[in-house]
Amino acid sequence: MRMSSRSLLAFLAAMSLIGAPHAPASAAAAPPTGELVAQVVCGGCNGFRYQNPGEKAVYLVIDGVRHHVPDELTYFNLWANWAGLQSGGAVIDIGAPLVSGSYLARENETGRIYLVGRTKRWIRNGQILDQYAFDRSRIRNVNRASLPAEGPVIPGRS
Repeated sequence: MRMSSRSLLAFLAAMSLIGAPHAPASAAAAPPTGELVAQVVCGGCNGFRYQNPGEKAVYLVIDGVRHHVPDELTYFNLWANWAGLQSGGAVIDIGAPLVSGSYLARENETGRIYLVGRTKRWIRNGQILDQYAFDRSRIRNVNRASLPAEGPVIPGRS
């Protein structure tokens, strides 16, 4: 497979994201239409939200891949406003979309905070909660019995 110089630059920019404290502007550029782009997993991007200019779709990076936030209901269950959106992220692999209506929950029995969707995913500490810029006022207090099965822990930035 041959890569154009633009694709190669996009790939190298994406690779430089791994371990970066923030996503550099070079990683935000969308690829030119019709070009093959190598997709990457970006653990250093966990918690970032991306939206390309002129597009409505918003993506949240969890487990190093982008997950589409399906609607405003879901978005505002997790965040208070649109602040913190970054443009781009097109070189990051796409995973399954968040479930519509996903929300933040504090389990009454343990005090643990979870991102709840298909499963409940534990957010281990306040630092990770802050990396994802989740709005703490959106956290619902719920009983363990009302939550789905436990999934993987929400990762911080690597």
